Order: sequence, then structure tokens, then C-alpha cells
Amino acid sequence: MRVVPFLTRIGKELKLLLGVKGVEDRAARMMLQERRQPDSSIFEMLVALAYRRRRWSRVEFVPETPGRGQTPDMYVFRTGSRWAAECKRMVPSTYATREKSRGTVLAQPVHQMCLELGEAVIVEVKYQVELHEVEDDYLVRHVRSAIERRSLTPWKDEVATGRVRPIDWTLLRRILAKDYVYFDGSRMIELLAGRYIHTADHSMAAKWRPAPLRPTYADAVYQASVVSWVSESEAAVRQKARHFRSTIANAERQLPSDRPGVIHVGIETSAGSEVDFTRHFFNTMQARTFAPATSRLRWVYANYFVPEATTRENETWAITETMVPYKIGHHRTRWPLPGHMLVSPEDGSESGVHWHPRNGVVASSNEE
Repeated sequence: MRVVPFLTRIGKELKLLLGVKGVEDRAARMMLQERRQPDSSIFEMLVALAYRRRRWSRVEFVPETPGRGQTPDMYVFRTGSRWAAECKRMVPSTYATREKSRGTVLAQPVHQMCLELGEAVIVEVKYQVELHEVEDDYLVRHVRSAIERRSLTPWKDEVATGRVRPIDWTLLRRILAKDYVYFDGSRMIELLAGRYIHTADHSMAAKWRPAPLRPTYADAVYQASVVSWVSESEAAVRQKARHFRSTIANAERQLPSDRPGVIHVGIETSAGSEVDFTRHFFNTMQARTFAPATSRLRWVYANYFVPEATTRENETWAITETMVPYKIGHHRTRWPLPGHMLVSPEDGSESGVHWHPRNGVVASSNEE
């Protein structure tokens, strides 16, 4: 499901993409050699489409020939101008993956306790320290205390702030009376908790009855517990705000010295505005001080993709995309692809970054 919006854009403009020299070979590589990890080839096609959409007269992928040495992903041409372009994808950091796994481990005893006691609760936590520093029984001790005291008062200590509240079944039961709900999805969490926090991580457990002929959908839910958490530790924010200096250093080696170069970086992120603002700050500083080794690198385009776990009834995916240009060093070379978007419609898009509340474009599909 994560690649649906990217493939949708390619499908809509397939005729335009077929005008790119070498695209058939790139598609074959994706289907045969990169079936398990097609992200890089899909991203390269989206970048090629962006140049064709902006009326660059010729866009061609550079064949990967063994023994030829390092080459860029594509060359782009128009009257009086030629550029080399290299494309790189950045996925969420291993730190973020480990942090989510640790949060899930901390939530498991809560689910087990709630099942044994027959309790149905929502637990919302803001950790102030890195999650690997949190004791295994920290969360379950606080939740047990809140349940025993029937207290809605939040707790606060040096480790975290949090609260426990009972599930209000009204909304979910109203929906289940006339429809089925996919169990392991964000809509189920939203119906149980009353809201879905996109910047948080979630863990859910429940006793539920599968729908007839649709075993992944719930027909009834009898007991449930939801744990939602965010990490506000400064150390954790810095760890997750992985900037792109090493990425552009590796990509820059692919660029030639006989023409200006541009690097397109696709950054997939769901860590929240604070992390992404920190990453943007680091990227800006790194771009200003980056010294190309042998190429004529002039610009880095960062397209930030924020996938949303949509909670709408008939929506299968939603994504927020914003684009930020980073100028490399000091020069007067104009950027080759101003104001472009790779997935979202460019008409009506706003400049800026998604962590500013007024900026960004949400692209969505309503097809199931």
C-alpha cells in the first residue's frame, strides 16, 4: 500500500513517461531485479516524469554498464541547457524502527493485563527519555495504578507524561451496527479512541469477532486496549532527524564534471513536525557548506513524503508531499525544476514545508 500513490501518478502519465529514453530498461530492472525493493526505480521514473512535465525536450536514463564507472541516473536537455541528475531514496532510520519496536514491547504487558481484568482503555503516553531507557514494567505499573484507582488524572515524572481513559464504545458500535471495520487499521483505532494521532505510534489488542467471509474485518468488538505514544526526548529527535549529507556525498560521485548536476532526494517520513523541522535545519546547513569533489553539483531537491494512515471510510491511502530546494554552496545557476511535485498535483500546490501548518499538499485516493 505504501507505493500506491507513486504508481498511481506513473499510471496517469504513462504516455508521457514512455517518451523517456531507456525507461523500458528501467522498468524491466524494477520488475525483475528489484521486485522486493522497487522504491528506487519508481522514484527515478517520477523524477523523469517531472522533467517531461516541465517540457524538457529530452530526458534519457543512463544505462548501467559494468566497467563503465560511476554514472548519473539520467541526463536532461532543452535548448541551451543540459543537466545530469542523480536520484536517491531515504527511508525511515533504523533508530526510528527500533524505537517503535521498543514502544510495542512496553505496550504488550498493558494489553495482557487489560485482557485478564476485562478492562477497555486508551493509554496515551509522551516519553521524555529515549525508549531504550524505559524499564520494561514502567508503563504497565502506571496503567494498573490508574485502573485500580479509577483515576483519569494524568501522571507525570522524569520518564513520561501519560493518561488512561476508558473506551467510549458509542461510535464504534454505531458503525458496526451497519458496517464492518478492518481490524488492524487506523480507522479502528480512531473509532475506539475518538481520534487518530498521525504523529504517534500505536499498539492495539482486542477480543473481536471476524465478519462472515471477511476474516480481517470486525463484526463485533468485545474488549480492547489501545496504547499510543510519542517520544519527545531531544536525543531521540536528533537520532530520527537523519540529514542527507552522506546521501548527497555518495550521490555526488555519480555526477560528471562536464555539466551542472542536481540530486533528487526522496525522504519518506512519519516522525512528526519536530523531527522533520530538525532534519530540514541540518539539511540547510549541510547544503551551504557542502563542497563537491569533482562534479558541478548545484542543487539538491528534497521531496518529503508523509504517508498518512487514513481513517476515512472509503479511502485507501493519503500522502502529504512537499518539496524543498537546497542550494549547494555559492553560485548563480538557476534551479532546473522549480516548484515541482512528484506525486501530488502541481496545480494549486503551496510552496514551503509540511511541518508548517499552512503548507503542503495532501494527495489522496478514494478507491478501495
